[in-house]
Amino acid sequence: MEKRRIFDMPKCEMISSGLCKICGLWIILFTMIACSQANQLARGEKNTIESDIQTKETISEYLINKGGVVYDFSFVYLALEYIETGDTRYLDEIAELDATTHMFPHANHFGYHGPHESRIELVTYLLSPLEEHRERLDFYERNLRFAKEHIAETNFAQGIALEYLPEHFSLSGSMFFTIGFYEGVAHENTCSLDLDISHYMEHLEDMKYSAIHELHHIGFIPLKGYMPSLNLSTYAEMAHLIEYLTQLEGMATYAPLEIRQKENAMSSHSDSIDLQNSELMVVLEKEFFEIYFYFKNDSDELITDEDWEKLYILADGKRLWYIVGAYMAKTMDIKLGREKLVSLIAKPSVEFINAYLSIK
Repeated sequence: MEKRRIFDMPKCEMISSGLCKICGLWIILFTMIACSQANQLARGEKNTIESDIQTKETISEYLINKGGVVYDFSFVYLALEYIETGDTRYLDEIAELDATTHMFPHANHFGYHGPHESRIELVTYLLSPLEEHRERLDFYERNLRFAKEHIAETNFAQGIALEYLPEHFSLSGSMFFTIGFYEGVAHENTCSLDLDISHYMEHLEDMKYSAIHELHHIGFIPLKGYMPSLNLSTYAEMAHLIEYLTQLEGMATYAPLEIRQKENAMSSHSDSIDLQNSELMVVLEKEFFEIYFYFKNDSDELITDEDWEKLYILADGKRLWYIVGAYMAKTMDIKLGREKLVSLIAKPSVEFINAYLSIK
């Protein structure tokens, strides 16, 4: 039940959805939790869904606060209750969670799992069909334990992400853990990780590296101070988008690379495999800059439908702004130093590209 990335869509779908997500970013309106109360049952009994859950698990097992980040497991806990019991009242509870607030506008804007007219419709979709989720219940529970023990409680991922952000910078936001939505989504100071990712069957440790990636995003975006519009019309706007996303995704892909190497995990993901292949990187870098300068050097030209195919290559097609962006970040880290590399986050993203070209 792993959800496909937006750039895996056929071109017609990609264009009609307004370019959709570009690596699962930006669209979440960060709001306060909407608290709902369960109704008492027919004979005045007090065993509401909320009290059932809170007697089984304490609230500390839903929210873990570490260093400015709230690791929020409430969606997963309630989803597991629903999967085990089939009691649809749990869906009502899940629909009111902050995690669902994070997902709902994103899903509708980009058409991942919709459109859906309500949160309850989205949640019902994500947790259907019930029998298939039940078959994966042990997998979800294993992933939940790992996320709590190796991401939240140790604060492992946040510590690594901060090494690739300016000195004295502190993260402030939430990381939601979900089932059935999307591998990783970030917007401003909220992000999410999905536990229903088949890759984790064989490579559970990669969840840690994905967490580093997403947490770096929620540091990068506030430091940058904006996110580029997806309402593009000119090549100049397309070039700017490429600059921004190459820096954003390149830095986030580079951030877990050193710990991957230390933990002998460089062969568990295609990005890190490609980054070790120097001959391939020459080819990928050449292709990246051909696409980038195609737009950069003809800034007044208007974007056509065919131009979106080039963006697909940079994104989930060949993942060039992840891989080449990470290679740029690594090269600058070595030659210019970490302080210079992270200082570029707060500057226009074209400076990231230009700084790399100046030392190439």
